[in-house]
Amino acid sequence: MAEFNLIDDPWIPCISLDGGSVELGIRDTLLKAHELGELCDDSPLVTVSIHRLLLAILYRAFQGPSDMSGWKKLYRAESFDGNSELSAYLEEWRDRFWLFHEHHPFMQVAGLDLNEYKADDTIKTDKSDGLMRLVREAPDKGGRVLFDHRVGTERPEYDPRHIATMLLAAHSFDGTGNSSGGAIGATTITSSYRQFAPCVEGLCLWLQGENLFRTLLLNLVPIDVEPNDFPAWEDPGIVKTVIESWTTPVRFAGPVQRFAALSRFIRVVDRRAMFYTNGLKTAADANDPMKAYSRPNETAEFTAIKLGEDRAAWRDAHSLFSLSSSSRKPPPCLNHAARLLGDGTLPRSAHPRANVVGLATDRGKSFLWRHERMPVPISLLGDDDRIERLKTLIDEAERVGDKLDDLDGHLIQRTRRIAMLYLSPTAEDSDGREPDKKDIAKMVDAIDPRPAYWSRLEKHFFDLLENLPGDWDANAGEWKADDQQSATRAWREAVKHQAKRALQESIRSLGTTARAIAAAARVPTTFTDDDLKPKSQNGAVPKRRRKGAGKGGSKT
Repeated sequence: MAEFNLIDDPWIPCISLDGGSVELGIRDTLLKAHELGELCDDSPLVTVSIHRLLLAILYRAFQGPSDMSGWKKLYRAESFDGNSELSAYLEEWRDRFWLFHEHHPFMQVAGLDLNEYKADDTIKTDKSDGLMRLVREAPDKGGRVLFDHRVGTERPEYDPRHIATMLLAAHSFDGTGNSSGGAIGATTITSSYRQFAPCVEGLCLWLQGENLFRTLLLNLVPIDVEPNDFPAWEDPGIVKTVIESWTTPVRFAGPVQRFAALSRFIRVVDRRAMFYTNGLKTAADANDPMKAYSRPNETAEFTAIKLGEDRAAWRDAHSLFSLSSSSRKPPPCLNHAARLLGDGTLPRSAHPRANVVGLATDRGKSFLWRHERMPVPISLLGDDDRIERLKTLIDEAERVGDKLDDLDGHLIQRTRRIAMLYLSPTAEDSDGREPDKKDIAKMVDAIDPRPAYWSRLEKHFFDLLENLPGDWDANAGEWKADDQQSATRAWREAVKHQAKRALQESIRSLGTTARAIAAAARVPTTFTDDDLKPKSQNGAVPKRRRKGAGKGGSKT
């Protein structure tokens, strides 16, 4: 019996323009997109996956748009409400959007059965899984705790709207591992190793406009939809294609298949259990429309820019937003926005937000996710001078925050020196003893000022993004005089101030003992413009006196 239709029944978490929360089906989400601020789930993985689903539907409904003329026609309408193409598409494929259906369950494989049976057709081994396995943040069956503390073998009951979001997120973000063999009707499937789902590797980025309609249009970049670029629900040969891909990985036909890929064979049995095994295997490429790619040189392959455990995405903004570098490949929505600026469709004052979602993994295991939002001044896109200035300013902050050779003027180096002097007050004396390097490293980790430094710089960076265009003299075609570059100067002052603040807080964490006071007194906490510069521009840096260099040590 058919139950819960994703086109009609409410399940997509939306935020209205007045800030209220509402759940809608696919039809209402699209037809009321101009009345909605955004769609946003508690899980950023779900948020990404729903955006990709809606874009796949729009590409198929409009067979593109294939060019800017078709795109602008949609944009000028300011709403999908009343669009006959979209309504016809949703009606044509409505029967493929039942979450529970005997023959065509949405994004599932009817007839999938992984159980082992006895001769009398009774179950010998139950190989079904609890639905919690679809939830990336939940513990796995081995009991490893990721983001919550449920037991991985639990089988809680979920309502259909949650199952729908879990199903989509699994197809986009599921990890690696061994999958069970079984059968789909008369077709035998063998156990095999599954690869990452499409969104696991790299950051996903999309632009957000004033309402959901404009958000979708900003990311619905004009393309020629290939005839075989089907979503999973339209492809009658999808099961065969997937099984064949296990021996010969396929290439995505286009963004539609990629955004609605059958990355796993799944059949939801009821509200607690499912069958779950390998899905579509694809050849590696650098063509995901939601990702940014980079390469070290022009002969190397592009790889997706990834989320770092201790590195917020804004620190790679110059790579994410660069449109003309041969070593970078930005998401197409950014090039699209730049074209819209160039032809006057978007004003230079437009400031859409970039949503960036990433999942950090290590050896196939997830340990962190992050959803960041940052303003994107449209006038910044495609402007090589401003992107290069952005890179320069981020690099300056990196120099202050990170260890660079033996420079003593940077944040982590000063922290290391404080730790060394705290552990051994005579470490810099000619007859002193340096503490064990492991002890120094342990203390540096304990008082590391960098997390606070980088966290506080984020707000200042967003201000920099907003105001950097004002430092450029458009009439002269060059940067304004140094004393008139208010955004650049404000950023540099913020870098120095936040580094000093974070370092002083680390020092205070050592307490007020004589040992702590003595160690802190020998290390300055003030930062200057020299600390922002590369070593080659910084002149000779006085080194600390080491053993044999005389008494007292030097203060840097």
